[in-house]
Amino acid sequence: MRRRMPTKGISQIWLDPQPQGLRAVYLVEARDQEEALEVEDLFAELETDLQVRQLCRGKLFSYAVKTQHDQQQTLLELEQALRSNFGFVILHRSFDDVIYKIVSELCVDTGSDLLPMTHCDICGKLEPFPDTVINLADRGGATIASGAYCGVCTAAFAATSNKEFLLSLLHADTRDFSALESAELVRARSRKQDIRFRIQSRAEHAAANN
Repeated sequence: MRRRMPTKGISQIWLDPQPQGLRAVYLVEARDQEEALEVEDLFAELETDLQVRQLCRGKLFSYAVKTQHDQQQTLLELEQALRSNFGFVILHRSFDDVIYKIVSELCVDTGSDLLPMTHCDICGKLEPFPDTVINLADRGGATIASGAYCGVCTAAFAATSNKEFLLSLLHADTRDFSALESAELVRARSRKQDIRFRIQSRAEHAAANN
């Protein structure tokens, strides 16, 4: 049975398509605390240019990264910097179940901590960088619930309008957002690349139809 999601208080819904880019996973073994700090500092600095998601920490550090558009050279330079400073480095030029299983097994072998991972809220696929994100917020902008969707599901539920696309994703979500299916969504002013809607009150809807 699908878990019914609380929708009381939701007055805004933001559809946030994410930019495309190359993905890679890096695994680095830290021999001591000093090297561990160096690894963490290096990937923290990258967050201004890349999307970075840490997969594990301990003796083994692993990060998934996503470039903005086609920045192949950036991934090569990062690999060279890691290999120049650390003895054990693995690079996998994508994120998939195979590399995540390797990271998981190496965490067990090295006593490192595997960190929680986001997943697609439709198909359940592990997804560090969702293709589309939906945030459901109250009047003040505080998030009440959210959904993250992989590229395959995003493509499968494409629609002729942004509103239909948003509702199709929520309808397919493994959680029950059916209370929103009858809501009247009105386009609102957006920020950056997101697409915003506000939920029209019954009084507003009635006035608009008179």
